[in-house]
Amino acid sequence: MNHKSISEQQNHRSNHYRFNEEKTEATEPSVVTVADSLQQIDEVPPRKFMWWIPLQSHVHPLQFFAFIISVFVSLSLIVYIAGTQSQILMGVLGIVTDTGDITGSLSLYAEIMSLFGVIVWSMASDRIGRRGVMSISIFLMGMAIVAYPHVLKVYPDMLLIKLVFSIGSAGSTSMLVSMMMEIAHGKGGLVSGCIGIASGLGATFAALCLFMVPAYLAIRYPGHNTGLLYSHSAIGGTSMALSIILFFCMPKDAVTRPPVNHIKAWFLKLYKGIKAVKEPRIALGYASSFFARADEIIITNFLSLWVAKYYVESGKCVAGQSCLYALASSSSLSGYSQLVALCATPFFSLASEYFPKEWAVFLAGVVGACGCIPFAFSIDPTSKLSLGFVILIACGQYGMIISGMAMVAGDLVKREENAAISATYSFIGAVGIIVVSKVGGVLFDDWMKGAPFLLLGIGHCLIMLMSAIVYIYRIIIERKAKKWHHMFNKENVPTYIQN
Repeated sequence: MNHKSISEQQNHRSNHYRFNEEKTEATEPSVVTVADSLQQIDEVPPRKFMWWIPLQSHVHPLQFFAFIISVFVSLSLIVYIAGTQSQILMGVLGIVTDTGDITGSLSLYAEIMSLFGVIVWSMASDRIGRRGVMSISIFLMGMAIVAYPHVLKVYPDMLLIKLVFSIGSAGSTSMLVSMMMEIAHGKGGLVSGCIGIASGLGATFAALCLFMVPAYLAIRYPGHNTGLLYSHSAIGGTSMALSIILFFCMPKDAVTRPPVNHIKAWFLKLYKGIKAVKEPRIALGYASSFFARADEIIITNFLSLWVAKYYVESGKCVAGQSCLYALASSSSLSGYSQLVALCATPFFSLASEYFPKEWAVFLAGVVGACGCIPFAFSIDPTSKLSLGFVILIACGQYGMIISGMAMVAGDLVKREENAAISATYSFIGAVGIIVVSKVGGVLFDDWMKGAPFLLLGIGHCLIMLMSAIVYIYRIIIERKAKKWHHMFNKENVPTYIQN
């Protein structure tokens, strides 16, 4: 009896172990890594926005629309605060000398803070998600706009508010590319085109509508700079409310990332992103970020400053008061140029989607150079000829943004490396602003008013040259690969040709 019970126990144990082994074998495939989950997401058929634009399966079209609205709002705020900064300097503070150097220095310090902001936001996105970062960023920008016209001096008042705004703009800019990579399915050219259109609409809305709000309020409520005070309060407060609403409408991250050492993780992202320049097209995308962000800051800051300076020097405006002439001219120049550039964004989007992406980058460089270089030598920045040049500059700017984002957001890297590419893309864009804004500001005061635009023109020419070199290099490599395929089997092709 005891012998029988012992044998039954042994059989029971063996069956128990065999059951556990079978259970282990059945559950091993269910252990999914981040890379596996991303691969599964890519294999699911895409959703469509407007029956045409492919999105990842986890992104609802309405969530994508909310993301587009967040891009619109953030770009509107960036353009608005940059365009009215000259009014704060000359109208509120009454400063008319060394305005170029002050503008360049503020941009320099703001972008240095933005570099740290990119680090913090990239790390925070792993904890609170990309939509959380985007919402908080818009809230900070709105708060800074409300406080901006209350400054008493440049340092430290104006600088501190500018730093707060730069932290917010750094978050929105870094999440713009990162969320695009999360949302886009396939090449990403059409999604980047939507982002470009939203950016253009935001800039156009700021130039044609928001720029005129201080002027209308100044006429409605006469007083010392009351138009600036009321307009900044209304615009900033509205954007703060929108940021809360957009948080609940934007898409969540597809994959929950595990907690990591954030400082080490960001530097690892930057290291991986820099290593990716071994792919020439990624390097070209980084270079386009350098000059596209510089385009943005030069056009928004120095165009309005040049116009305001022109009216003060001609005697039509007085330092210490809001200049309605400058607001109207800046609104017309920026608004019409952004409107035409908006119409040009679909061409760059389609070119990035259906043609070699280097072609779109090259075209953006050509258009930008044709606008920047002649405009730099203009005598009257408010003339009709100057308007034509500014239109070309704006078209080149948004063409560079769209083609550059599509270049880095395609299938050139693995999806799990998207965060590294996004962080590096934003980091290099901030470096571009630091270099070009400070140098351009000094040259604005010491040489000529169009010096910042001349720097941009040279940069666009460099992008043209680089895109041509990258395209020719890729064609040569592909022809070598085809030649090896004809001579040998595919598995015998050398690794350096396959890559």
